[in-house]
Amino acid sequence: MTVDYRTYNDSKTKFFRKHKNDYHTETSAIDQYGTWHKEYIFSDGAVWYERYSSELEEVQLTGVTHLIGISETKTIKLFKTEFWNTDEAASKFLYEKF
Repeated sequence: MTVDYRTYNDSKTKFFRKHKNDYHTETSAIDQYGTWHKEYIFSDGAVWYERYSSELEEVQLTGVTHLIGISETKTIKLFKTEFWNTDEAASKFLYEKF
């Protein structure tokens, strides 16, 4: 499921509060594809997991200017955050323009 920044931030804040913000962080090295992950490990055993990567997305732009139809394909680089946790194992995705 794709979410907006507010939903991502609200989910993370609620999870961290529920587990009393008592955590330590483990971060991987960036691999050859520019992907890395971070784990927030809480003292009660809960884990918030985030995986970061970039993704190229082709977007079809259409519009009308001076009564002329325009259609153009653009490639946009997006920063993708995949996240899940021990309370809710289903992955969610946040996309932001790079």
